[in-house]
Amino acid sequence: MAGRSGFTLIELIVTMGIFAVLVSIAVPGFSTWIPGFKLKGAARDVYSNVQMAKLEAIKQSKNCTVTTDKNAKTYSLVVNGTAIKTVLLAGYDSSITFDGQATSEITSASITFTSRGMVSASGKIYLTNARNSAYYLIEISSAGSITLKKWNGTAWSN
Repeated sequence: MAGRSGFTLIELIVTMGIFAVLVSIAVPGFSTWIPGFKLKGAARDVYSNVQMAKLEAIKQSKNCTVTTDKNAKTYSLVVNGTAIKTVLLAGYDSSITFDGQATSEITSASITFTSRGMVSASGKIYLTNARNSAYYLIEISSAGSITLKKWNGTAWSN
């Protein structure tokens, strides 16, 4: 049967075997990266939601508070006593907590933005995971500026 093209069964089995070996090498590497990616995603979302609280306070000309609950691993955006958004950290990964490196902890359970985008007292929100593979800090100054920082082993960097 000259002129017929295709793969033989042996070629397919060899190709699948090589593919299986490559996957078995790659999967453990990815599984160590995933917790770090989930933590980074959670930190960026907290940062974005704190920014949203500030903008909501300015837009509505009302105070907007970001409240954190370390035990429940949640945070909420509250305007005039009504929660407009509540986020559960376990939605990213069950191991993510409001903790920092060494003994760093949240400096205030709630941070309130005024209608001018300012806060009465500065605050810090720390995030890490069970592996303590990385630490993130969302820092809110009394002027209302919000920064996201990562612990590089010796200091916080942007």
